[in-house]
Amino acid sequence: METEPMIRRTLRVSVLLAVIMLMAGCGVELLTTTAIQGELQAQQMSAMQNQVKNAAGTTGRINLERAIQTYIADKGGNPPSLEALVPDFIPALPKKADGSDYGYDASTGKLTDAPSASRGSISPTDLQMMESIRTAINSYGTATGYYPPTLDALYPNYLTKLPRTDAGEAFVYNDQNGYVAHPREQQAPQPASTTASVGGGGGAGPMGEVMTGMSVQNQLNQMNQSGTSSAGSRMRESASGLGQGQDAKNNAAMDQLGL
Repeated sequence: METEPMIRRTLRVSVLLAVIMLMAGCGVELLTTTAIQGELQAQQMSAMQNQVKNAAGTTGRINLERAIQTYIADKGGNPPSLEALVPDFIPALPKKADGSDYGYDASTGKLTDAPSASRGSISPTDLQMMESIRTAINSYGTATGYYPPTLDALYPNYLTKLPRTDAGEAFVYNDQNGYVAHPREQQAPQPASTTASVGGGGGAGPMGEVMTGMSVQNQLNQMNQSGTSSAGSRMRESASGLGQGQDAKNNAAMDQLGL
């Protein structure tokens, strides 16, 4: 009689152990599923973050390119550096998706994939001086029809002080096209003059157009003066020839009359 209860207890223990083992297996499976879901969510979050960074980088590049074009339209030349765009043309310089800075070629006015090669950062004071120099060059050219022979020629009529950097260096200047750059910038090929020259001057932009207009007007005046002078000479020659011919006819008629 005692054997039967023992068998029943053994069966209950076996069933209980089986249930416990089954529940433990479900727990492991649940933990495994949760870990996989967490990994997938982390990968999705990383992909979304990369997409956001790429979108921000694309937007930043577009805004930067627009700022460069606005600068060119306003100043008549390429910005000497990306820093020259801040804050008038863009609030702050954006960065690429990987967090690095955009590269820039001042000779073409285009962004590059490689970082800009520079021999030193340009201080805000020097950037402000470069803008003042460009404004003074435009005023000088409008008034005279020429680019200034040197930047020092802008002082004191067009600049309140000599054009020098904070370190006392002279700015890079080309009197053939009005190009101005900071001495610590990488020396890139200077933009070629694209308009007619006036007394050795010339260049692109508003001042170049003003000076080109002066040149065309001066040439037209010279052509008019030359044409008037030439026409007067021809008229005098014609009158002289007619007079000489009339004198010859008069002399012949008098000879026939025996006078």
